[in-house]
Amino acid sequence: MPIDTERRDGVFLITLNRPEAMNSIDVEMYEQLGAAWETFEHDDELRVAVVTGAGEKAFCAGRDLVKSANEEQGDWSRARSENRLTPDGIWKPVIAAVNGHCLAAGLALALGCDVRVAARNATFGTMAAKRGIVAGGGQTQRLARYIPFGKAMEMILFAERIDAEEAERIHLVNKVVDEGLAQETAMEWARKLLENGPLAMQAMKQAAYEGGFGMPLEDGLRLEARKYAEILRTEDAEEGPRAFAEKRKPDFRGR
Repeated sequence: MPIDTERRDGVFLITLNRPEAMNSIDVEMYEQLGAAWETFEHDDELRVAVVTGAGEKAFCAGRDLVKSANEEQGDWSRARSENRLTPDGIWKPVIAAVNGHCLAAGLALALGCDVRVAARNATFGTMAAKRGIVAGGGQTQRLARYIPFGKAMEMILFAERIDAEEAERIHLVNKVVDEGLAQETAMEWARKLLENGPLAMQAMKQAAYEGGFGMPLEDGLRLEARKYAEILRTEDAEEGPRAFAEKRKPDFRGR
């Protein structure tokens, strides 16, 4: 299977599993990845997702250009509206554990996650300009918003790779760890997130993305206030302060 999924006590681990092809994305992997995001979005028992690549050489080297070149039906990029590469519109937290090369569509996938941890052997690049195509999957838009604009344009136009240390310096990734520890670290982060109120995290993620990227400040503040009021009416919002007063860990139920 090109996509492996595993449930770990509320964490949904998604592994791109084509290490022989640097975890490049073919049609089957693309369709299965979309199905995995659908499962994660609609299963209330799954609260956090971690996405990674099999092996240590690559998180994902991008679209499988060999299959795309040899057969038109092997080019999933022509049918992006039918499936899902990135977890857009899913308000549950998503963590990318980047091991090895993270290029093109692989970079798009990592950028579509909320936070990113990278192994020291990781590299990042759009690569599209060198292929005569446009960097898709949100690469141009997210790079321009996530990192300094000049650096974003450098990555987009020169299509050169940067290493993990540079990615951390420009805040493309949140943390760099020793080789082989990216998934372990991402799972530790996921377990920490499981201790937080799931409805509150989802509401704040939605407010940050929709308000921060798509609205003027005044509208974003109104969205935040609306989400605040919605969550205040939940059982979790009562449980959090009660647990604090009783000096115990809260038992959030997501309701």
